[in-house]
Amino acid sequence: MPSTRSLKLSVSTAALILLAAPSMAHSLDTILKGLNPADLGQVAFATSCNDDAQPVFETGLLLLHHMMYRQSAQAFEAATEADPDCAMAQWGIAMTKFHPLWPGGPSPEETEAGRAAVARLAELDAGTPREAAYIEAVQAFYSGEDKTFRERLSVWAAKQRQLDEAFPDDIDAAAFDALAQLTVAPRGPEAVPELRDAGARMDSLRTQAPLHPAGYHYAIHAYDHPALADLALETARGYDKIAPEVPHALHMPSHIFTRLGFWEESAAWNARSAAAVLAQSEGDVIADHYPHAIDYAVYAHLQAGDVGAAEALLAELHAHPNLENNFGSAYPEAATAARLPLEQDDWARAAALPADLNPAISWDRFPQAVAIRWYAKGIGAARAGDLPAAEDALNHLAELGQVMKERGLGYWLALLDAQSKTIEAWVALSQGDTEAAVERMRAAADVEDKAGKAPVTPGHVLPARELLGDMLLAVGDKTGARQAYQASLDITPNRRRSVEGLALASGD
Repeated sequence: MPSTRSLKLSVSTAALILLAAPSMAHSLDTILKGLNPADLGQVAFATSCNDDAQPVFETGLLLLHHMMYRQSAQAFEAATEADPDCAMAQWGIAMTKFHPLWPGGPSPEETEAGRAAVARLAELDAGTPREAAYIEAVQAFYSGEDKTFRERLSVWAAKQRQLDEAFPDDIDAAAFDALAQLTVAPRGPEAVPELRDAGARMDSLRTQAPLHPAGYHYAIHAYDHPALADLALETARGYDKIAPEVPHALHMPSHIFTRLGFWEESAAWNARSAAAVLAQSEGDVIADHYPHAIDYAVYAHLQAGDVGAAEALLAELHAHPNLENNFGSAYPEAATAARLPLEQDDWARAAALPADLNPAISWDRFPQAVAIRWYAKGIGAARAGDLPAAEDALNHLAELGQVMKERGLGYWLALLDAQSKTIEAWVALSQGDTEAAVERMRAAADVEDKAGKAPVTPGHVLPARELLGDMLLAVGDKTGARQAYQASLDITPNRRRSVEGLALASGD
């Protein structure tokens, strides 16, 4: 592509789409599945692509900022059909394959597709120094062998920061820099300064470009922390104004509602998100946005005490077994079924959960999700007094932990450590060793609190700090139990079991 090609400047993606060739408009209709292109927000991203590719590229960019990765990739692919020399379309394809904030990293298929796009980029003229900087950043993620997902994110984040500093007036450079900043921020309480900074930068972006998705989406992710959530409430309630039918945009506000304990709002927004996914589903596979929304909604209903609504949603999830085969589906598929018995203290039901999971998911890829099932079975068995079954669950967790260690899944290893310690604590209590039980349970709570919550989940399947309260209450330490339950509520306001436990520990 000659570098002398003129840049195409956009003032409104929707307006440019209306000017696209009829065949391209038809392609966009197929990609958007009934979504109105005017209801995606707005970006203005100059590229060296031709007039047919430019609006399609910007549609892909909007969907990328909404983390609608499958549709975004399709839009970028359509842009390459409109202009085979459009380097930024290949950049976009590569960007859709590693979804930086989603745990688990890209699948082998996604990695292969991303590397193919990067290989194609090496054959194309970037067009301008700015476009070349974007391309260099995505190339950095895919470069080299034998790197962990987090290592790749770190080199990508460094390049995004350089891009942002080199082009300070580029709104999208600022947006991707903030997104990258979130991916490499520490977890738990230590994350607050980095998260606050990224959130403030997105608040500023939203002032400059009120219809840009990143100003909403990445701000919500930045403030998805117990110490910061109240800073995003207005933003959360406004996201659907720019994207009223985008499934992930309808889900994202519930991250803040969950942090603040606003259960009715969380359930309602996730119901909208799940319905939008089903309405826009393509082929035989349901996108991972659907089980993700269901998990958050089930959690919200359980905290509100509406077990019937939660059970109905679990049944609905089981009625749609053809889920997208990735971690975004694996986590909620494992977690949602575990939440029902655990949140109701139905330990026997938890212990009886089947070991087998939805065959649509390649579970060997996701040991951290499989661990949820064995944690639920283990804590259920331990609290139901079935110590052999609890020991069996611990053995399975140990095997999964070895796999996680080999794959460098440090965050999930920490959570598995907390899960194993929790089961061991309740086994010790059943065996009459109160001192060892409490010590082990405190250690589990400390590990889990330090690890923090990943965006993939509304909350730990059954928080260790809350279970410490249960244990202290069981051994007659009401003062300690009150402290534990209050600490749990400081992290997750209005959690039903912690509220009820605090009331019991505060009674005579």
